[in-house]
Amino acid sequence: MELDTYDYEFLMTGIPPGYRFEPTDIELLQDYLLKKVNGEPLPYNIISECEIYGNQGKEPWKIFIETSTKTFYVFTKLKKKSKGKNIDRVAGCGTWKGQRTDPIMYEEMKIGNRKLFVFQVKGSNEGVKGHWIMHEFSLVDEEDKQIGDYVLCSIRNKNAKDGTEEEEPPMKKMRYNSEDHNPPEPTSSASPLQTLLSDWS
Repeated sequence: MELDTYDYEFLMTGIPPGYRFEPTDIELLQDYLLKKVNGEPLPYNIISECEIYGNQGKEPWKIFIETSTKTFYVFTKLKKKSKGKNIDRVAGCGTWKGQRTDPIMYEEMKIGNRKLFVFQVKGSNEGVKGHWIMHEFSLVDEEDKQIGDYVLCSIRNKNAKDGTEEEEPPMKKMRYNSEDHNPPEPTSSASPLQTLLSDWS
């Protein structure tokens, strides 16, 4: 039996179909990154560890699904250049270029940073697949110094147009206005469950 996208995501993350992973900045820092830095168990398996920097094969379209409109969340370790304190942000044929940094506040106290990056290639853009952006989340202490080596990154391709993700599963297509007394009749004589099972077989 071949699994569709919804079944695959449930098996990998434990999150049932219909739920979407849309965490706030505070939730990403407190419920995920802080636990990762402290070595504590994480909720679900939805954020994995991934090395996104390096010289070979680290272009974002080689790591993530180029055609997907989804946002990918990963933990990664920052590496400093051999000389100096700057972070090495080379990724394959290009680099993640910083755009701006925004503080993340909680109860009037700064607990982290959200940095915006855009993937850029030196010279010709030939072979570049997509327009990739990244938000990097980091924890900071009272002296505004980063806590731990890990950061949490959300990465997506702004140019992606995945028609398959716009299609809705059979059960989700049966919508009706809550003000209506009677929902519309399904177009098929088969029940939604029978339709769903036949699609899986």
